[in-house]
Amino acid sequence: MTTDTHNLQSRLSTELEVLRSRMKDQSLTLEELKRALRGRGSAMLLVLLALPFCFVAIPGLSIPFGIAICCIGARMMLGREPWLPRSILHRRLSTAWSHQLLTGAIKLARMLESFVRPRLDFLHAGPIMPRVTGLGIVIASLGLMLPLPIPFSNSIPAWAVVLLAIGMMEKDGLCVLLGYLTVVATWVFIGLTSMFAIGGIQALLHSF
Repeated sequence: MTTDTHNLQSRLSTELEVLRSRMKDQSLTLEELKRALRGRGSAMLLVLLALPFCFVAIPGLSIPFGIAICCIGARMMLGREPWLPRSILHRRLSTAWSHQLLTGAIKLARMLESFVRPRLDFLHAGPIMPRVTGLGIVIASLGLMLPLPIPFSNSIPAWAVVLLAIGMMEKDGLCVLLGYLTVVATWVFIGLTSMFAIGGIQALLHSF
């Protein structure tokens, strides 16, 4: 990893730690997160929006967070400046989730220092690939929004968003490629589990 990338991630960790200390025992809005992230813009906001769902299912939040991710991805796909509705930007998270979100982001930023680096330019550079990445984020967000009572149905699309956003932010084509593969895995997983669920229900109905 280059020194510039290492320093960037170190500053990100520090900024997030400062924000967590400042917001101690207070709730947080996405607008406050966006302002605190400054030049890192939409990519890091995508990471923060998707990160909680990488590890646990959060009832009631996957739909609004998924809509926010979809809005950002759609603007990227159209080659426009990312935008979010004020109702989403100003939605206040609970104090507990605000703290956990920032703690997870700090851990992720530190972890990135060990392996993320600029590579495989053809997967992220030029006028077309950012739009393709935006499309991948939109498709992943649709999977995140589905209210499926299935384990990992939120975590797989959330990881797809995180990988695509990190790859875009750090110009790491390998992360982008892994993100695309995870988007495909999301819908293969949803398709297979839905098929098995429908088959199980039909078998149960036939048994009566």
